Amino acid sequence: MVGIFIIGILMLVGAVSVVVLRQPVHSALALIGVTIGLAMLYFILQAEFLAVAQVIVYAGAIMVLFLFVVTLLTAGKEEMEAEDTLPGQRWAGIITGLVVGLGLAVVIATHPPAKLSTALSGSFGGLHDLGHQLWGPYFVMLAGVALMLLTGVIGVLVLNRPETVNYKSRLDLPSGVSLVDAEQEGKK
Repeated sequence: MVGIFIIGILMLVGAVSVVVLRQPVHSALALIGVTIGLAMLYFILQAEFLAVAQVIVYAGAIMVLFLFVVTLLTAGKEEMEAEDTLPGQRWAGIITGLVVGLGLAVVIATHPPAKLSTALSGSFGGLHDLGHQLWGPYFVMLAGVALMLLTGVIGVLVLNRPETVNYKSRLDLPSGVSLVDAEQEGKK
């Protein structure tokens, strides 16, 4: 039981670090720590398949995708502090976070864990049970997550495409001479 609380505290520190750290790569590394902590909790619940899948899929593949997107976004850009385009957004975020945190504390205080606990089925975390859930009632949500990830990657690629180059201005061609004409003259 003590191990669960230690893992929970470490996961909470990692989750706060994801939001607080300024460098996106450091935030991604903190998120890897949170996913590994979740895998540890799965091992404690004797859901070994879910624990291994958590490490391979999320700490491995998804985080590589996140880091790939981060490097695409920050490639060739100097570090500078973003200007506050919406005045008061920081205070609105702090107040909203405090209200949500207070609401969660009230829910936890009024519904103690003894009332919420349910017994786990014997097949919890097994391959058959997981497959039945993913390809059964949760298939639409699984497909939605896949589409959101694909949309995010495509969005980054579109937003980060290189600027078009005006070859005519690069070559300093005289007016009235097209790039095709200049290429033909160069071949002669």
